[in-house]
Order: sequence, then structure tokens, then C-alpha cells
Amino acid sequence: MSPWSIGIRILLALGGLALIFDPGWAPACVGLALGTAIVPWRAAWRGAQGTELRPAVAWAGLAILIGLVSQGVAGTETIASGRPMAGHLVYLAVLASFAALISVLNARRPGGGAWAILMALLVLVFLIPWLEGPGWARKAQGLSRLRLDAPWSLFYGLVVIAGVTNYLPTRYGRAAAWLGFGFVCEYLALTRSELRLNQGARLWSVYPWCLAVSAWTAFRSADRVSPAHTGLDATWLWFRDHWGVVWALRLQERFNRTAESLGWPLRLTWTGIVPAPGSIEEPVKAVLPAADTTLKGLLRRFADLERIDRIASSVPSDSCQARDAE
Repeated sequence: MSPWSIGIRILLALGGLALIFDPGWAPACVGLALGTAIVPWRAAWRGAQGTELRPAVAWAGLAILIGLVSQGVAGTETIASGRPMAGHLVYLAVLASFAALISVLNARRPGGGAWAILMALLVLVFLIPWLEGPGWARKAQGLSRLRLDAPWSLFYGLVVIAGVTNYLPTRYGRAAAWLGFGFVCEYLALTRSELRLNQGARLWSVYPWCLAVSAWTAFRSADRVSPAHTGLDATWLWFRDHWGVVWALRLQERFNRTAESLGWPLRLTWTGIVPAPGSIEEPVKAVLPAADTTLKGLLRRFADLERIDRIASSVPSDSCQARDAE
């Protein structure tokens, strides 16, 4: 393990310990940990080049930025006040994270522009409860504005379920689980007045810490890919893990309908290409080039062909594999 990796782990651990034992130091420790998340975010931004995932990555970057500002503001507020301004900023960071997760559900061409407008509207809808609260006072009134009543609390839960579960069965499942934990803590803070009043100073650092842990967990998970035997498998696993369950299942269904109509002796499963029931391996190899072309055609709505080809070329070509087997 490199010194850099050890240092990141120490910062994340210090942030978690401060949340438990010393809320006075929590903003500083969590802010340092979250500041390092710029590294995995930059890697994600580069990795999204040539795909329709960049708006989602941009929203994630905004969430990190607002989270950093929230911890800086929290450091200027007293623990006794409950740190209401930090609480408001953390809520905005959560909304930016919502927009990032839900953006993925329409990360395709065309429709990206219209969906970006809808994500902005999603954030605005979740700000409506602020209009129902009292003024911007820093103490009790400021904390009372930080609440979610029905139907907003129900809407919050539905967005969390849709965004988090989309990634749970993928290689980024653990990162999604950390985000889910942060969303749950924020939900409790917004719906339980006793927590908001008694633990507000501590709670407004929980989600930024979870965001930092999630970013680094995703960064470490990026290289943990299931073995791909063909370029087609590599392309499929890349798409499955980055777009999540919703799009993966839809594309899998469309591919298998095509395979069935053309009589191909293969099917696309969650883990890759397998022979169709009753088929043998040799006929499967014969149709792999056509199947690969079909899959790439389906993916052109989500990414540039050049980007897809780079993923497919990350493993030896099927023809090379066939020659090696001989």
C-alpha cells in the first residue's frame, strides 16, 4: 500500500472518529478528507470523456464543492447554535448528489439537454420546504427551516431508492451504499426534530464524510472488473457498471431480442455472453463479430464509438483468442 493511500485512509478515519467523539473538530477533519475527493472526481471526469455521463459527474463535483464550503462554514459556527448555515449547505450538497444519480437515468442521446433542465427543477422542488419555514436566523429558527415533512419526505425516499439501488449490483455497489448511508442520516436529521436540535452540529458533517468515503471507494473499485473473455464482454461490463441496473437491463433485453430473432446461439446475461440453451461453443464464436457490432450499435446512444472501441480493445480480440486456443 502506497504512502498516499495510507494518508487518505488516515484522513477518512480521522473524520469518522471526529464525528463520533469530537464534533468540534469534525468540520476540519471532514473538510480535509472531502478535499482529497477531487482526485477521484478528476479521474471520473476523464473516464466520462466521450460519454453522456459527464453531466452526472459535473453534478457530483458540485456536491463535493458545496460539501467543502459547508464544512468551512461549520467551522465558524458554534456547536451550541446547531450550525444551521452549515446544515443548509449540506442539504444543497445532498440535492446536487441526487441530481448526479438521477442524471444517469437519461444519460443518452438525444435528450441530455432537456434532462439537465429537469435536474435543475428537481433541486428547486426540494427547496420548496425552505419557503415554508421562518426566516434565515442562525439559531432555533434556522434549524426549524431544515425539515422535511410529507410529501417531501416520501419524495426524498423515492429518489434515494432510485439512485442508490441503480448501482448496488455493480462494481460501484459499495460506493453507492456509503452514499445511501449518508442520505439516511440526512433524512433522519431532516425529519426528526429532536435529532436536529440535539445533534445538529454533528449531523451536518455526516453526509460530507460519507461523500468523501464514497468517492474513494468508487475510485478503488474502478479497476475491480469481472474477467472479460471477449471484447464484447468487456464492453458490456463497462456499460453495466457505469450506467447501472436500469439501462443495463433494458439494453440486455433489446440485445437478446435481436439475438433470438436472428437465431444466434448466444445470450447476454448480467455477467456477459453465454451460449443459448442447447448451443455449443463453436457456433457461438462464429457469430461473435456480428453480436459485437450489434452491441456497439446499441451503445452509440450512450457514448462515442471511439470510446466504446477503446473498451473493447482492452482484452485480446476474439480472433486472437481462437488462434491461441488452436
